[in-house]
Amino acid sequence: MKLKLSVPQWHYSMLLDTDRVAVFKEAIEQTVKPNDIVYDLGTGSGILAMVASQKAKKVYALELDPITCMYAKENLKINDYENIKNINLIEADASEYNFKEQADVIIAELLDTALITEPQVPVLNSIIEKGYLKENGKIIPEKAYNTAQIVIAKMGHIYYDEEVVSKSVSEEILYDTIDFYKINKEEVSYNLQFKLNGDYNGETNLGIRLNTYTELTKDIMSGSSPMLNPPLIIPIENPVIKDNIINLTLSYKMGGDLESITIK
Repeated sequence: MKLKLSVPQWHYSMLLDTDRVAVFKEAIEQTVKPNDIVYDLGTGSGILAMVASQKAKKVYALELDPITCMYAKENLKINDYENIKNINLIEADASEYNFKEQADVIIAELLDTALITEPQVPVLNSIIEKGYLKENGKIIPEKAYNTAQIVIAKMGHIYYDEEVVSKSVSEEILYDTIDFYKINKEEVSYNLQFKLNGDYNGETNLGIRLNTYTELTKDIMSGSSPMLNPPLIIPIENPVIKDNIINLTLSYKMGGDLESITIK
């Protein structure tokens, strides 16, 4: 499947992240069946909607941003999808739009590390509450697994741990599993305990590294990639360490922003 795609500058890096695109393409091709009704929430360039349309009876491709929606419309045109009636491109907020028919499959690539800065949870909460997913319908992705680990922080502010990886000084622990078929709390708080390991040498510039692993289907799991849940480092101010143990309360709002994060 070859596509010509035109996108806003801030979307360009997403398309260059081939691991991100490939894992969603594989999940969609395995999940969508002939005659399925599909929602693609936050369609962006429209690439996932076009993948789904190869089998689906109808794809509702929703995009909130008017500029991005304009690009998606152009992409449908240049790839000869403009006159294909099974893709319905809609400029709308997916959490507020009134769908006329239920979905067999919902694609929601509204992800970010720990689900903090993107609206994956509030949008899917709205969809589930309104009963838009058919009984036994599928959501891509199905779950997210959030982990945390103590590291030596390289900066005094929140940053993504990408090109230079911060040294870990504790084990990585699973602190939450988010099931997108259920209504999930948006404001969350977790009490976490870490034991510092032999790599800790008394440093005080500690941080907590958050990672998210995404279960797209029962058979397809994705770790981090440059544009899919890159590790997030949150510095710990004045860390209290006793017997190489740190106890923390991590709080944030899913679908909020980085400013919603607090550590005590």
